[in-house]
Amino acid sequence: MLKNLLSNATRQQKVEAVAEAMIRLEPNATAENIKSLIGITQTDLDSVADDARAEAYQRQNGKPRVRVPVDQAA
Repeated sequence: MLKNLLSNATRQQKVEAVAEAMIRLEPNATAENIKSLIGITQTDLDSVADDARAEAYQRQNGKPRVRVPVDQAA
């Protein structure tokens, strides 16, 4: 069984981790894939899924992510 890597995380940290996983796994962001990627329990996933989905949507559609080439990054 995969250890819950987010067991000591705050709710907001869990929301952000799940949102990032949703973005990374898109379009295959199933509950099983998310749990495998970040090590979150089904209970924790259920408790943050709606907020994480909204966060992922906001990151993708509301605030464009800026990509900076490595040699230009600070």
